[in-house]
Amino acid sequence: MNDLEQAKQLIGEAKNIYVIPSESNEPESIASALALFYTLKELNKNVNLIIENLPEKLMFLIPSLDFIAYPKNLVISVPRKIADVSQIYYEKNDEALKIHLTIDKGNVKKENVSFYFSEPRPDLIITLGIQDFKVQLLERLDSFGFLMDSPLLNIDNSKENKNFGKINLIKSCSFSEIIIDMIKLLSGNSIKKEIADCLLAGLIIYTENFKNSKTTAETFEIAGFLMKNGANIKEITDNI
Repeated sequence: MNDLEQAKQLIGEAKNIYVIPSESNEPESIASALALFYTLKELNKNVNLIIENLPEKLMFLIPSLDFIAYPKNLVISVPRKIADVSQIYYEKNDEALKIHLTIDKGNVKKENVSFYFSEPRPDLIITLGIQDFKVQLLERLDSFGFLMDSPLLNIDNSKENKNFGKINLIKSCSFSEIIIDMIKLLSGNSIKKEIADCLLAGLIIYTENFKNSKTTAETFEIAGFLMKNGANIKEITDNI
């Protein structure tokens, strides 16, 4: 079984999936992550796409910002060995939410209080453009401790990648070219318009509108396939 087939099997067995693109690796990895997000949604997976800042020029690829979000169940924790909390109440106005704790015993300092998200542990994490998972994401995902021990599908186009994944799909080409075969394998040969738009956007970013030396004959073949599946090249180039 090759890496692509193993990736398909890993995705097929997973129910809760987190997709994490690199935000320093140009918007191309984000466009490809969106394509993967839509594909996994079509497969009825519970998908979370973790992006702090969606580039303005890619906003046209999503129907609403509700698609891009951190988990919503935030937990505030005070260790019992530090203090006994006897009462909790909150006040809320147009400007802020304040949570008040009444301490019976002990002394709580800011460093004693921890904040984290309580979500179902992902069955799979898919990274795009992340060269070293722990080095690049440990601080950023400090509040997502439940992510750090999940199986990883590592997709990248850099020779500097540390091959940290359970499966590593590493190839020197655009992310669109790497994942299009995987998307075809997952959903048959048909690709919906919103997925095709995302992949073509990634391809255009990577090749600088088919003008740089990274452009190959295969690039045009893939672009043609995506346009046949509904990708709107004029809308994409107008936005990007």
